Amino acid sequence: MATHISPVVLRREVGRRIRLARNHAGLTVVQAAALLEITRSALSRFENGSSGVNVHLLRSMIDVYDERMDDVLDLVRQARAPGWWRQYGVSDKAFVALETAATRASTYELSFVPGLLQTADYALALFMSGRESRNEDWISNMLAVRMNRQERLIDEEHPLVLDAVIHESALRYPVGGPSVMRNQLLHLGLINELPTVALRVLPADVISNEALVGPFTVLDFPEAEQPSMSYALHALGDERQDRSEYVEPARLRFSHLRSLALDPGDSVALIERVADELWSS
Repeated sequence: MATHISPVVLRREVGRRIRLARNHAGLTVVQAAALLEITRSALSRFENGSSGVNVHLLRSMIDVYDERMDDVLDLVRQARAPGWWRQYGVSDKAFVALETAATRASTYELSFVPGLLQTADYALALFMSGRESRNEDWISNMLAVRMNRQERLIDEEHPLVLDAVIHESALRYPVGGPSVMRNQLLHLGLINELPTVALRVLPADVISNEALVGPFTVLDFPEAEQPSMSYALHALGDERQDRSEYVEPARLRFSHLRSLALDPGDSVALIERVADELWSS
């Protein structure tokens, strides 16, 4: 299972490359669409990566733009393969489709342990606590996806570096009961020893308005040209942005919260203290 290859991110890269080729040819979207005999909206979807370009259309673009794009042809072929999450019934619109191709994730969590650091029992308790009743197959699939995501933290060839800040309240929120919480917190102490993981806890007595806004993540990708992305989950859904005017403020907010948090060693000490004091029974 190639848990580092994302057709969704490949389509974004293809879109970026064909947009550059069109600009180099000095064509507007309207002009290029007419020459390619497709609609303007279709070309826009191809260029923003929301729709996948096929090999036939890309060859037409190569002719119209008069630019060799052999490497883009390879990307188009790779992007046709379904992402590994699809076998679990998860859509390409899910966050995992983006995270899969990232090399670094900077994440802040206010109420829960980040998904990449959750034990199976903790994740299961969250899945079963939702407002909607879920069948066993759905829960099993979601649990498998969450556990597969975590494999990137120990993948020697394509690791995901995780820089995480969690609010102390997440250590005290009773997900699954005392036994589940104690095991989860002990797991955090162990996983913080991985070279790919830096976990910091923001103490409850640190007052910061930015800490209360809600969870968010910034993803960075291996190619310098591939724009970073900010992701925020809220009550009405989620928001994803790859424009610098959104990503950079999110990155600055994370850096600020990281500076307020305890260092990894002191964070583990606090985690273990809460495990003993609150979840020992």
